[in-house]
Amino acid sequence: MKRILIAVLALLPVLAFATDINCKGNVTWVMDYPGQCDGNTAFKTSGSNGKWICPASDKGNAIVLTALAAGKTVHVYIDSVNGSFTCGTLPHYVKARYVIIDP
Repeated sequence: MKRILIAVLALLPVLAFATDINCKGNVTWVMDYPGQCDGNTAFKTSGSNGKWICPASDKGNAIVLTALAAGKTVHVYIDSVNGSFTCGTLPHYVKARYVIIDP
């Protein structure tokens, strides 16, 4: 039992950094760039610091285009890679885990 407790306590710092960041904003640009985005579009938001984001699926593409046409805000969740990424330090063509459109 003591070994299990030690193992759980040792994993806590690793699990604490395993979070997604939300680069929320209005969609400012959409581009069809299937080579970089596994066949999907690429887009920028007002919160992505000018970096391109790739939706994870065709449904993500549709959400992004709908948000652009309707002027809605999207919440774009991206893996922070254990805290090494922020919305201000994203690499170009990062893949979103999921995209949510505001009602």
